[in-house]
Amino acid sequence: MNDTDVAMTDPCKVVLLATDGSEFSAGVESVGLELAQLSQSHLHMLRLLLAEPGSDAALVEEQDANLKLDQIASQCLASGIEHTRMIRSAEDPTTGILTSAQEIHAQLVIVGRRGRRGLAKNNVGEATTRLLDKLECSVMVVPRLFSFWSSGVLLVVDPDETAGDQAALVAIRLAHGANIPLTILLVADEKAEADRDANQIVNRLVALAHLHGVSAEGLVQSGDLDEVVLGVARQRSDDLIVCEPRDRSMFDRLFNINDLVKLIGKANCPVLVVKGTPKSESA
Repeated sequence: MNDTDVAMTDPCKVVLLATDGSEFSAGVESVGLELAQLSQSHLHMLRLLLAEPGSDAALVEEQDANLKLDQIASQCLASGIEHTRMIRSAEDPTTGILTSAQEIHAQLVIVGRRGRRGLAKNNVGEATTRLLDKLECSVMVVPRLFSFWSSGVLLVVDPDETAGDQAALVAIRLAHGANIPLTILLVADEKAEADRDANQIVNRLVALAHLHGVSAEGLVQSGDLDEVVLGVARQRSDDLIVCEPRDRSMFDRLFNINDLVKLIGKANCPVLVVKGTPKSESA
């Protein structure tokens, strides 16, 4: 693969790993360390202090945060990973992570599917759901018991997405880095004409993957997004799902239907939502 061709789509050079120190963040920490080493990233390790500043609870929380970040930093040093510790006070996890991501111009934020605080719907925490909407950079949501992908990458193509091949190039890069195959899936409408267009889209992306030296196969299937994607992932043993944000209809927003959140909540592996990266101060 020509790394120069995909360097501008690499979402992994400035990574924010958000941990709350609980068992829900075990997968986040494992994936963050592995990905940082693989991509030679700068890993920013974030722990938020949510207790009232100056309170006894805040002191205990800060001691626990320092201990946890010391543990992660030791692993970074052992693996040669550039890293920065970040302990920040925040009123709530969403605001704290958003502010921290903006502070470092993060290209990728890695979060758990849920944390020890707050409510969860569809097995996805309220803070994570909000971050998926509000973060301008890419977001990877990791189940708590996951370690790292090693079997295959599943790229989910949105036929209505006009942002180009950004998610495809990211998926190709990750598959190449882990030396695993790529599956390119488009969940199409039932109409025959739409299916013909879908096959053209998928075939073009398969050719793009092959051009970069990645083994890839394309699929076009119809049905509910979460059911189709999870079914293909199980059949092909893919353990990383890559997709782009999906626009919701007015009906879906009215009734609080979010297929992407449903997919993340049911997946047994990380889901990477590829977005544009925020501009740096020098841009």
